[in-house]
Amino acid sequence: MNIAPTTPGQNQPPGSILAGSQQHLEATLHALQSTHLPNLLPAAGDNLYRWMNLLQTAQGDQYSPLIAELQNLYNALDHGNPNGVQVKQCLQNLSELTTQAAASADTTAREKVLELGQSLAAAAATL
Repeated sequence: MNIAPTTPGQNQPPGSILAGSQQHLEATLHALQSTHLPNLLPAAGDNLYRWMNLLQTAQGDQYSPLIAELQNLYNALDHGNPNGVQVKQCLQNLSELTTQAAASADTTAREKVLELGQSLAAAAATL
């Protein structure tokens, strides 16, 4: 019997993919709620890449706008020479998209996803 490997999250209902990311969600929240946001720049690329990869494992294209905005933020960070105006706009956009995504998250993740949306807005306000 041949069993094809599956990508994590492929068979999960919409929103449940976020529940499986609790540890990454907590780490992102902690980073955004830090008072030393500029010091996080070296690790930002890896963090953004992990979020894009995680969201790409969901069925359908419900997270496509989030993935695109994460890529925009990655590009705005420009590997150590960030464009502050673009970074601020990306964080604001991500805040809105994340808050919208919370509506489809399961009850395990919903509160943390909403908190992430608020933290993204607060981070944007500091720039």
